Amino acid sequence: MTAIILKFPPRGVYADAVRVERERGTEGWLTLANAFGWAHGDFASALRDAHEIARDYGVAVISSAGRWTP
Repeated sequence: MTAIILKFPPRGVYADAVRVERERGTEGWLTLANAFGWAHGDFASALRDAHEIARDYGVAVISSAGRWTP
């Protein structure tokens, strides 16, 4: 079994947004909120998760695909 070590968080912490980022070197996506993260197998599920978290915190969702508000 081979372990894959993810650099976390890849670009620092954003207090005003939940981020959705592609994990480099994998097919996975990360949903990042402050110092917490959740791994997903596809962009759609990562984005859905990000919107739920952002709605709870009253912040925006950002990714390389754009920025959304709750």
